[in-house]
Amino acid sequence: MSLFAAIQNSANALQVAQLGLHVVGNNISNANTPGYIRQELVQVPTAGVKVGDTILGYGVRAKGVEQKIDNFILARLRQVQSDLSSSEAIDESYSRLEAILGELTDTDISSQLSDFASAINDVLNQPGNDALRRLVVERGTTLAGKINNTARQLDDISVNLTQEVRGSVDEINRLTEQIAKLNRRIVELEGGRTSGSDAVGLRDERIALLQELSSIVDVRAEEQASGSVTVLIGGEYLVAEGIYRPVKFAYRTDGEEVIPEVRLADTDSPIRAAGGRLHGLLEARENAIGSALDNLDTFARDLIEQFNLIHSQGQGLDGFREVTGTYVSDDPSGPLDLSGYAVGLKNGQFEIQVKDFSTGLSTTHTIRVKLTGSADDSSLEDVRQSIEAIAGLNASITSEGALRIESDNEKLEFSFQNDSSNFLAAAGINTFFVGDTANSIAVNNVIASDPRKFAASLSGIGSATDNALLLANSFDSPLETLGGQSIKQAYESIVVETTQDINVQAGVSDGLRSFYRTLEGEHLAVSGVNLDEEAIKMIFYQRAFQASSRVIQASDEMLQILVSL
Repeated sequence: MSLFAAIQNSANALQVAQLGLHVVGNNISNANTPGYIRQELVQVPTAGVKVGDTILGYGVRAKGVEQKIDNFILARLRQVQSDLSSSEAIDESYSRLEAILGELTDTDISSQLSDFASAINDVLNQPGNDALRRLVVERGTTLAGKINNTARQLDDISVNLTQEVRGSVDEINRLTEQIAKLNRRIVELEGGRTSGSDAVGLRDERIALLQELSSIVDVRAEEQASGSVTVLIGGEYLVAEGIYRPVKFAYRTDGEEVIPEVRLADTDSPIRAAGGRLHGLLEARENAIGSALDNLDTFARDLIEQFNLIHSQGQGLDGFREVTGTYVSDDPSGPLDLSGYAVGLKNGQFEIQVKDFSTGLSTTHTIRVKLTGSADDSSLEDVRQSIEAIAGLNASITSEGALRIESDNEKLEFSFQNDSSNFLAAAGINTFFVGDTANSIAVNNVIASDPRKFAASLSGIGSATDNALLLANSFDSPLETLGGQSIKQAYESIVVETTQDINVQAGVSDGLRSFYRTLEGEHLAVSGVNLDEEAIKMIFYQRAFQASSRVIQASDEMLQILVSL
């Protein structure tokens, strides 16, 4: 081998050392750059050269620059990122739910129930006091308003979650489009992996986009031989080579419920998100907020039904001259138990007491409600005819299907009692509350406009308080229709269940957060920049550069000697 060959070998070594210093400098420059993957110069010996019977090495060459990355850890990191983002989205919704319920404050529903019960207890002491009866109406209105407001806020959260789902569609499309563009650039730059180097900057950007995408929806990224990645969700692809598939926002119906979802635009098929913020938003809307709203609706219905069943049996300080039911029948001529009333009806009867103030006489009339499963079961029309037959009373059915009763002169008042059929509560006659959901619960306008009709008595029109006692105790007394719970306990069960869900979800998020940090540490150990290690490499390349320079200098001196001979 000639001295010129020795000089060329060292020149190659100088070039490799120079490239190595460049890579080290790039690593050091990006030590604090988020998402940067540490790079490494790959060096290989050149092919040997045979000189006589001796095969000599021909120096070193730089094969390329590669990213130092563990793809298994990176895939696990993306998966846990998806699970964590989903869990945190549910956490956020639970935090809002907890703030809305506002338990342990002076304005929560539990406090309003207690205030309402206290107002009724005050009437027990002074049944003829109109101001106390008005207070009952005000406290009942406040309670209903609190339930309304809570339901509205839950609806608002549900709407906001739907809007976030809609917004995630734009984010998914933006990210998948950018990943597809990077696929094309990486394949072009790397020459379909024929180059020995990674398209390091572009690959860093693609990894960061994949990580961002995995925080929105759980995806699986599979690198192809060409250097591009295929992004999959479930059994569908979102990105393949340089092509991306847009997604769109849509609704699907499940009975009366309208549910948002994300679909592939080309096939109109829904994507099955099992992780990511999108999954968390949908889960929070359906389970956290949806279940809370369902529970609140159930509680409101139970409160309305149980309180009305008791209230409808009693009488106020004044009787009725006219009253219209607040609930309607779907079929006034059909059996009452098939007419769409929310309160369950049963075979029984109720009484109407008519008082004539001109004579001071009261008469009691029994209205039969036959529900035995036979062909002649009572209909709303049958009840109307029975009431119409009472002297001094007129009964009609409104166009909407509500029963209306009125006296035919100002000297007559009527009241109700001893309802064993639940008809009065079902039809909304002599009831305190109206509505059938948390959004619609309200105090009956008949009571709201005339608190003297608050039915505190069970012994006729007047100032008795035996029914008020039942109403006051209904909040704390076990009710068979509520599975042995009182009205207060029914609401407390909702709060306890919600609190348990919040705590469990917080524990899941904490566990995922810890696991993510562990994986992140393992990822950084492989792919992160360690300044101490880079400093050592820098010294190594510096010494190698100096040594190669010294070889060139020695070879040059030897060459000069030969030339001078």
